[in-house]
Amino acid sequence: MEFVTGYRAEILDFAELLFSWYRRFLLDSACRRGSERRKRQEGSIRRLPPDPALWVLHALPNRALAFTVADPGQQVGGRFYSEEALALGDLERFITFVGAGEEDEEEATPETGQPLWRVDHLLLVTDEHGSILGFDFQLGGSCAGATGAEQPLEPRAVALLCHSMICPLGAGEPRRPKLLTVGDAALHKSLEPLLSRLGVKMSKGPMRGWGPKPAFTFPTTRVRACHVCKRYSFEGQVTACQHCRAVLYCSERCRKLDWNRSPEDIGHQFWCQRMAGYMSRTRELANLPFTFTAEVTSENFNKEGFLSARGLTRGYWAGESMLVRAPDYGVGLQGGSEKPVPFLQSGSWKEYYQWRGLPLGAPLAVLLSYPLTAYYIITQLAPQHFPELNILNKQSLKIHVVEAGKEFGVLMVFWELSVLLPHVSLELLFVGDALPPQLDGQQFLLQRDEEQGVSVRPGLAPRCKGGRRELQFGFSARPYHLLQAPKPDLVIGFNSGFALKETWRSSLPRLQSLRVPAYFTECSEYSCAVDEAAVSMATGGSASPAQINPFRSPFRQAGIDNAMPWYSNAFIFHLIYKASSASNHRQTPAPLPQALPPSGNADPPEAARSRRKEKRQIRAAGRRRK
Repeated sequence: MEFVTGYRAEILDFAELLFSWYRRFLLDSACRRGSERRKRQEGSIRRLPPDPALWVLHALPNRALAFTVADPGQQVGGRFYSEEALALGDLERFITFVGAGEEDEEEATPETGQPLWRVDHLLLVTDEHGSILGFDFQLGGSCAGATGAEQPLEPRAVALLCHSMICPLGAGEPRRPKLLTVGDAALHKSLEPLLSRLGVKMSKGPMRGWGPKPAFTFPTTRVRACHVCKRYSFEGQVTACQHCRAVLYCSERCRKLDWNRSPEDIGHQFWCQRMAGYMSRTRELANLPFTFTAEVTSENFNKEGFLSARGLTRGYWAGESMLVRAPDYGVGLQGGSEKPVPFLQSGSWKEYYQWRGLPLGAPLAVLLSYPLTAYYIITQLAPQHFPELNILNKQSLKIHVVEAGKEFGVLMVFWELSVLLPHVSLELLFVGDALPPQLDGQQFLLQRDEEQGVSVRPGLAPRCKGGRRELQFGFSARPYHLLQAPKPDLVIGFNSGFALKETWRSSLPRLQSLRVPAYFTECSEYSCAVDEAAVSMATGGSASPAQINPFRSPFRQAGIDNAMPWYSNAFIFHLIYKASSASNHRQTPAPLPQALPPSGNADPPEAARSRRKEKRQIRAAGRRRK
């Protein structure tokens, strides 16, 4: 898959951004050694336009954290991590963080034999709003002699401030601050004469506390990059393709390289018109009923600021942020409605919020997207596509959640299914090698009654009577094709990304052999097209037309190298299995319902034929790419 927006952990993109900026900072610092070059740099800085915002230099000491690098040469000359890295745990192959006291400085980690590096100080430049403009490390431990960690902080701080003005990390034009404050009293005093020749004034005294304002926090730092060479916008201008407006390039050379890639079906020339169609869904995807919709669906959505302003910094909300981590706990939906639970007729967030008595300003939809999407599949899609299963009349359902990822981090929100479907005994088996190995084979039973609330018990138990709700969880920390378990009633995969994991090549044929209803969500319409090609190659089958999921997450995920609209669980499709010679039943896909009210009449036959031709081309492209 060409784009990994929505699948790669945001912290990895952020780490790559920091690494790229820091590498340029070191190279430029090495090139500007010498008094004459420094004088020319000071002259150019004095001519920069002033920034009315207050700038802050944080000097943060560190006594507890150290790290080792698996291959220092790779980090100096290449990227911070490989293209295959998608989760935070994937960084362990490249860098390992360990606790380190002073006695550990000269030791090497026994696992890797690599020297231990410790950050004695982190120098961080931000503006008064928290936007990161630059940073530097003062390293200690094994690397102290090689990097000059004995050097005072003042010259490092001046060099950092100069580069932050010339090449601000958080994008924006080069500029110099009118006023600077420092979070260290001694450093604040010693920097004043050094910065006056740059035209920068110091505040009257050092900054007290973490930031210049009580609510100081870091906003989301998102810097665009070229799709081809990965050059960031702080290194040069990055613009979108003039035709589709979806893919970003830093130059005409990179645009032509992508346009003429070989084979031609992986080049942008093949995808440009299709991506223009994907971009046309931007407004439809942003059509949500919440009071905060305009903010969270913006291309420049500041997710960290949104969460911080609402105090959403604990529990499951910590999984949405790069800044905080806290013990997990529930989302605060206490109990259920005392009135009978009807099936939601229209299938929309607005109807669910009204039934639950939630204000449209509550952002719980971000977390509840997973169970509500499953509920929508169970009650709306599966009965339409597979009426022979009579799924609405079943008293028990076994559901396999395949290649479980981020949804495992908000496991308890699936309790909402027991509230919405109180008449059904639900068994959810989470399957995937990304699950914690210690959970493999484990089973748990969640029960709730009016007196004791929700309790968690190991193992499984028969369904209880007397108004007690329950939900059964099971876990298998292995790829789906290696699973040994009874055949499920339904298979669901969230934000699947068939082209991103090799295990799907074996898991998809396993589903073909089981021939159970299998529904998958994706972050974008582009991902659905790639998934269909992967299904065709792996099984000879196909996928139904993707429809917009009414219970998608409202948080837009902005791409680094593209401008397409990405949302968690944005689209839904189901597998269409290849007809089996041993089967006397040929599966015929029914047309999917529209997630939103249709805006016009059905497509004419010519449009249908055009879509079928396009699908054949995409499947052929997938085969050739593999």
